[in-house]
Amino acid sequence: MNKKQKSLVVSDLKVLRDHILRYCPPPRQQQQQQQGQPAMTSSASSSFTSYCSSPLLVGTATTAAVHKKNRQEEVVFPYSVLLSRINKEIKIATAQQSDIQNSRSIVSKKKKKKKKKKKKKKKKTNNGKTTTNYLLRMIKTMLRIFFMDVPMVMVFSLVMLTMVVKFYYNHYISPTIDAAQWIQDDASRLQDEFTYYARECDVSDVTTGSIQDVILQQQQEHDTSGNGKNNYDEAVQVIMTHGMAVVPSLIDTNTSQELRNYILKRNMELTADEVIPLDTPQNRWSFGIHANEHVSVANALSQLSSNVLLENILSKLLGHDPAVAEITAISVAPGAEAQGWHSDVKQLGNSVKYAQTFTHSYSLFLPLQDVTNVMGATELCPGTHYCADEDLEDVCVEKGFQAAADGGIWKAGDGLLMNQKMWHRGAAYTAKNGPHRVVFIITFISRPNFGVDHRQLSHGTYFHIHPHMYGHTWNDLKNAHVVMTWPFAPLRSLGIWKPPNANWGWDWVTTSATRIANDQNGYMFEDLLDFVESYSIGQMIPSWLHGSTAEEGGWQLYFKETIENIALFAVVIYVLLFLLLMSVTLVMDLFEEFDKHRTKSYIQRTLCWNVLVLVLTHQVVMKLESTQYARSVREKTIFARPFVAKSDTTSNEHLFEDIVPITIGRNVTITERLTTIPEKHDVLLGSRFASNEIGYYRHFLNYHPGNRMWRDLITTYSELYRSYCRLPLIFQSYIRSTIENDVHQNGRILTQNYYGEWVVMNDEDVKDTVLRNLQIGIDTIHQVLDKEIDVLTATAKHGTFMRGSPLIQIATLKNLGDLKNILKPEQLCSGQSIVKGHNGSFRRRNILDSSSSFPIVRYASQSSPLRHRSKEKRSFLPHNSRTGMHPKVGDVILANFRGSGYMMPCKILFVEYDDYAVAEFKYGISQDEYGGVERSNVYLNKTKPFKGVKQNDRIAVLNHECQNCPITFEDATLGTCYPDLTCEAVDIHGQLKSVFKDEFVLAS
Repeated sequence: MNKKQKSLVVSDLKVLRDHILRYCPPPRQQQQQQQGQPAMTSSASSSFTSYCSSPLLVGTATTAAVHKKNRQEEVVFPYSVLLSRINKEIKIATAQQSDIQNSRSIVSKKKKKKKKKKKKKKKKTNNGKTTTNYLLRMIKTMLRIFFMDVPMVMVFSLVMLTMVVKFYYNHYISPTIDAAQWIQDDASRLQDEFTYYARECDVSDVTTGSIQDVILQQQQEHDTSGNGKNNYDEAVQVIMTHGMAVVPSLIDTNTSQELRNYILKRNMELTADEVIPLDTPQNRWSFGIHANEHVSVANALSQLSSNVLLENILSKLLGHDPAVAEITAISVAPGAEAQGWHSDVKQLGNSVKYAQTFTHSYSLFLPLQDVTNVMGATELCPGTHYCADEDLEDVCVEKGFQAAADGGIWKAGDGLLMNQKMWHRGAAYTAKNGPHRVVFIITFISRPNFGVDHRQLSHGTYFHIHPHMYGHTWNDLKNAHVVMTWPFAPLRSLGIWKPPNANWGWDWVTTSATRIANDQNGYMFEDLLDFVESYSIGQMIPSWLHGSTAEEGGWQLYFKETIENIALFAVVIYVLLFLLLMSVTLVMDLFEEFDKHRTKSYIQRTLCWNVLVLVLTHQVVMKLESTQYARSVREKTIFARPFVAKSDTTSNEHLFEDIVPITIGRNVTITERLTTIPEKHDVLLGSRFASNEIGYYRHFLNYHPGNRMWRDLITTYSELYRSYCRLPLIFQSYIRSTIENDVHQNGRILTQNYYGEWVVMNDEDVKDTVLRNLQIGIDTIHQVLDKEIDVLTATAKHGTFMRGSPLIQIATLKNLGDLKNILKPEQLCSGQSIVKGHNGSFRRRNILDSSSSFPIVRYASQSSPLRHRSKEKRSFLPHNSRTGMHPKVGDVILANFRGSGYMMPCKILFVEYDDYAVAEFKYGISQDEYGGVERSNVYLNKTKPFKGVKQNDRIAVLNHECQNCPITFEDATLGTCYPDLTCEAVDIHGQLKSVFKDEFVLAS
């Protein structure tokens, strides 16, 4: 019996069992009938009995008990026996069926094993053929990738890169160049953006004659008192006063020696592109250093950046985490001649005259061996960082000195931190034999804050630095061996990427843009020709890809056209390559009768890769446009004018008239705003240094000679003035008048109008200014509040976001003026305070009328001046020591010039007798051997004190008809005067002309 038959038997038996269970009464049903339940009907009973007793379900008994009965007797099978018999047959049939299935599964497993063995044998026999086919397929795939896909992706990426560079240059870099242009297209910026004035200096402006006065001491770690000569504020005061300071022990001896040896080795290997040009280059070498080109460089940077004193000084001078602008080395060998005296910053574009247009910078000179004077220690001319002279060589030759003390040593590792505006020079190496003098130099400037801080790099500064070192800051020096390495350094230098927690310094792109804009060193037209013809980078570019080298367009036009040529060339290459590869795939499809659709697959792959590159390019562009730099370019705030140009406010001049009393930042009212030319001994109360973006230059005017005298007077008398508050007003009035007289004997009190021109305060303004300063004192909380209001006032006047809204400006300035008046300590000297009233307004309350008492502020001695015994000391009124003063050497006076009757300014060179002196006249034309300076004998009893001129004065202008003509003067009326020491003058014929300060005098 086969499997199918057995399954039929099993199914039939199951049907029979189900039939019996359905129609035969089970024992439970019979039991229910016996218990009185309804019985089946007769018909149903007879049918059931007949079915269950039918011959189909009746058989002959086989057991022994049944044989005893009659064989002819019909017997009915019990119900249980019948079911058990059927179940047994089902079980037997099922078991047989499963045995058959198991036997067949075993057979199938054996067959599978045989098949596997056969396959293994086939693989062994065909192994060589299969490996060969697989290798062929892999080779085809690799060839397709390297010769079709990769070239297309690379060329398309190059196309996208050139397009991004072209877009970035045209929309961001080129506008940056235009914004940074200083005077090429608009010379009016020279007048509009003055913050100080073109100060002329002489030997009296040199602040010290010894290096000992500028040597600092390291701050003690346990010293947190903030007092003494060693605290950070004192160190900043030294640098602001003298323009330099010596910070000792910045790097150790081993590091100095290791770095020195490396630099000397590099000097012998320098290429023409690496050499930095120097003044008197014979026996001098200089080059830009990468922070990680040698371990000694990174160690030196790490050590000096861990110096707490230096870090705090730079933070106060330049702001937190200043930018690194230069890392170089200069080596000098025996026989080197002295350099010329110079400033590293040009006079036209620097932070002295234009503090909110150009950055101020500081260079750190680190000698890597002990330096003596004969080795050519750097010569210094302290105090000249405030001068605007084109030439100070005579002054510095007379008063300059070397960094090594007389007979002393400038120790290795002691850093000289110097304002780049200060005049200095490399001295001659006079020793015949000696070691090379090697100096490691790092320059720091404020970090850029585009759109907020409008300053650009000062003109004239080379900022020689390795191409990969742009964009870094002070904090990067601490981990130079990590963050200033490849590939992070090049990306940082290009302005592409920086670590998340780092700050941006001045990157190469922005730095180059500011230097291109103003034809600065390295980016002049001659440098462009050298770049194209001689530099390795320029020679790498084919000549037919170079842009125009016309002088009119300069670097800006050259870069624009070169980028466009390269972008066009990349597009052409991509199109040609695409057509070439397309032709190859078409030919292959033709041979294969388009069986494998290679052309279609090539186009699909190209499209997929191009879409991916386009998405990545879009993300890069979005990232670039989201930067602060890009926003400032789009909003036209990058390198924007820090002050409103005079020409821009002509139409709204009547509105700004109301601002003038507030612009000077004090409670004064100017009735006549007469411009003048500032002098060194004038007190300058300017408003254009009021900014938090220019570092410590915010306090620049505190170091003007007249302001130093002014601050000394206020410091001396302010406490004394407040201690006299309970005395009659005549005591305080006498102090005020004493200060006013002292100021007027030396100079004047000047302030700035809205356009930055210096104007003379009238008498009423002077009294109010002296009173307010006596009340608030120097470096007090009231003065701090005053300065903060000044910053807010300057922002309201000149901030780019307020321009174009004069009514809003006026309202803001008036509110700030009201705030200043509320804080005015008019009667706070000893008995009143400011309190807030019920209506929200402020009023003054007399403390003496309350239960508490206000302590009387006494003089510095903390004792009453009346207790002194001597008459001079008992005098509680200050003694005017300048009454009846006699002219002395260095004073500027007015003397008769060549007997013309015109009193011209002159400086006393020396006094031979009490009433006879030799004076020096400077009148602006060259007629003698002194180059425009004439010396003459003057009688002191016939001279007059020097007096500054102001607008509307009657003057006599020196005649310039010819060089050898007799000296003559022409009467005129003085017009507007400007901070560059020029004035407008109207002659007797009504003609307007510009005259320099040394070309006119007050008319007799």
